Amino acid sequence: MNTPDIICHQHDGLFEITLHRPERLNALTPGMAQALLGAVRQAQADPAVGALLIEGEGRAFCAGKDRDAPGSAAFVASLQQLADALVNGGKPSVAAVQGWAVGAGLELALNCDLVIASDDARFKLPEAQLGLPGTGGVHALLPRLVGLGRAKALLWLGDEFDARRACEWGLVWDVAPRPELPERARAYARRLLATDPQALSHVKALVHGAALPDFGTTLDGEAGCETPR
Repeated sequence: MNTPDIICHQHDGLFEITLHRPERLNALTPGMAQALLGAVRQAQADPAVGALLIEGEGRAFCAGKDRDAPGSAAFVASLQQLADALVNGGKPSVAAVQGWAVGAGLELALNCDLVIASDDARFKLPEAQLGLPGTGGVHALLPRLVGLGRAKALLWLGDEFDARRACEWGLVWDVAPRPELPERARAYARRLLATDPQALSHVKALVHGAALPDFGTTLDGEAGCETPR
């Protein structure tokens, strides 16, 4: 499932996906979103894969949707299907976040089960400031993670916050010095690989069934509100 912008590598049960568009801070185009969706589905369907790791090449994890790329209903559909594949897929996923994780980039990270951030990571949800609601099931995920009032403030105001604050709020599990981020994220992925896969899948299904029973409805609602750019 390799493309110029999405690089995949599988080794010892870990399926690594690298967003590879560093000159644009890994901002997502329609083609990237479709390739990323294909890679995640491939990993979820492969019995040899026990866990996924998503990371970004260069200075940023993902700067969101590329503003120069044409918006379309198909683009939004790819993002929503990607969220569904990560959140409802049985295999655990880890996001390694450095630099910027903005808009759809932050939403992609939140679709993963564990977020490990570098100490220079910066986060922002600017969609409402651009007249858009946001995608990736963020309206279901964010209130469960940070609380209702804080979720509304983050979505409405689009304020930037750092890795320390993200960890305090429960958006990030661990913060590592920037040079240590890749190995720290892989260490967590290896710990997941060493755990019984059926237990991992059952725990994820039970937790998400209790905390996110309306996730599909949220994805549909976001897609209906999103105006293609």
